[in-house]
Amino acid sequence: MKRRITIVQPAIPNYRRALFERMANKLGTNFVVYASNQRELGVLSDVLSEEDRPSWQRNLGPMRPLLLGLDWQEGASSVAVRRGDVLVICGAPRNLSTIVLLFKGLLLGAHTIWWGHYWSSTSRSWGAAIRYALMRVPDAIVFYTEQEVDEFYAGGGNRRKKPVFGLNNGIETGEIVRLRTVYSIAHRPRDLLFIGRITPKAELDIILDALSLPSCQGVTLDVIGSGHDEARLRNRCADLGMTDRVAWHGGTVDEKQIAAVANQCKVFVYPGSVGLSLLHGLSYGLPAIVHDNRWAHMPEIGALKPGRNGVTFQRGEAGSLAITIAALLANQTLLTEMSRSAADTTALTFNAADMAERFCSAIEQVVAGSKTESPL
Repeated sequence: MKRRITIVQPAIPNYRRALFERMANKLGTNFVVYASNQRELGVLSDVLSEEDRPSWQRNLGPMRPLLLGLDWQEGASSVAVRRGDVLVICGAPRNLSTIVLLFKGLLLGAHTIWWGHYWSSTSRSWGAAIRYALMRVPDAIVFYTEQEVDEFYAGGGNRRKKPVFGLNNGIETGEIVRLRTVYSIAHRPRDLLFIGRITPKAELDIILDALSLPSCQGVTLDVIGSGHDEARLRNRCADLGMTDRVAWHGGTVDEKQIAAVANQCKVFVYPGSVGLSLLHGLSYGLPAIVHDNRWAHMPEIGALKPGRNGVTFQRGEAGSLAITIAALLANQTLLTEMSRSAADTTALTFNAADMAERFCSAIEQVVAGSKTESPL
């Protein structure tokens, strides 16, 4: 009887399919992913019909809200687990059904892996304390990035000396590389590019304020994304008299449409709590501008190397962002050097291919009972 490898997730957004497809190709038919359909992800939702659903995907029921901000994912606690199987659960303590499944796996003798963030922009001290306590339960921990592994060790979190792995969370970059054009500033008529969901987390008000300042007069911004904050921001853009400098392209996951815009721009900017959007921008060879508070970002901030593939500004300060934008756009030599470094960042890691290899290696080490704390 072959060992099953089971991953249980809240949902499967479209950007995560490349990882699971690659893992399925490597691990075989006993690899399965259970998840709910969550349409609230907008264009990132990936609800497939029965005939289009890959063989590795299994559907769970909806996520039900409970008291005190807790959730229950219908069907998750009933996922079949056998002795010797590998069970990977989403490291989200608020999802009680997942925690029940974790203990079920332990009782039945499965190899259990916690997959989640060490710290993200939404983390709070009390919530992190609960999460860190629960991390002691499974056999191994998988974090999104190498940087988080280092932070975990620095915080003294691995007293049980269990295996800890960093995936360097990434996106599928193959099509981006094929569509990406040579970074020639003379042939890029637009300045700034924002990619992401238009929500309060993105803090797009800051960049609109920055563009209204004298140092950024004439600087253009292209916005690829949608969200419930979009209408308000469009109106604010009009009130500031910048409709001729800000282009709103809407939300899309069509890489050809994204490339048509990205290849016209010089710099990626994300004024709020950046995550995977950073990797999207870097993959197009765009130097990044993000704020300077790591603890108010998502784990993917580990891909930023200030001074090499991007720069930072003082968090929440439009004046600081305006100065940073103006200085970077004025330095064409630095822009070109940073563009090369940005593309290199996602060439070897922070992409779906390397992420899948790291994940499969972690699973193999856990099954083998390796004493190695990390493959990094």
